[in-house]
Amino acid sequence: MDWRSRAACLNIPINIFFPGSDTQTDKRYWDTHEMCRNCPVNVDCLAEALNKNIETGLFCMPERVRRRFKAKPPKNLYITMRETFTTLDIIEAEFNNDGSLKRKRCLRCNRKTRGYPRDFQNWGARSHICVSCHIQIQNNKQADKLLDREKPSKALPDFDSHGQLISKKCTKCWERKEADQFSKRPQGIGGKTSWCKACTRKNLEQWQERQKNVLD
Repeated sequence: MDWRSRAACLNIPINIFFPGSDTQTDKRYWDTHEMCRNCPVNVDCLAEALNKNIETGLFCMPERVRRRFKAKPPKNLYITMRETFTTLDIIEAEFNNDGSLKRKRCLRCNRKTRGYPRDFQNWGARSHICVSCHIQIQNNKQADKLLDREKPSKALPDFDSHGQLISKKCTKCWERKEADQFSKRPQGIGGKTSWCKACTRKNLEQWQERQKNVLD
């Protein structure tokens, strides 16, 4: 039996998989990604698109994502595909009642905001970089490479209206904690370390104990 006969999109109009070919809401595009995510033959669809150099359309993954896979083939396509789909959880897209995008997380500044340029080659047919970040890179010769690059942070930070960090997840214990539970680090998200103070302290104590045992 051909894998296509088991695809979740078997009876779905094909236009939805070619963003820009017709008018669809942001929510509809997003739901299509979720359908691909849960499709029983998604890895077969992705593999065929990569093997046949199919550049347009949504074949399990958006075009920009497939370009990255093509430029740097993953060692295990299935595992990399599943990990890449977690980007949808990190973006945390929210929609208005009419299906238009309300806000989502920018994968460059990590803030949940509104205002994303149309990008039919990307998740939800919108850029993963907010308008403010686009303005900062619009004169950059590397702009297109930046748009092709995704560095989603699993810390899922929350910021106030002034851009100050409210809370984020510690990437060690994965608990969401207030900003004051993280040490200062200018290069970190929100100017804070990735690990919370408790995890940093515990890690230091464990290291000191190991060193003590070595000396003994």
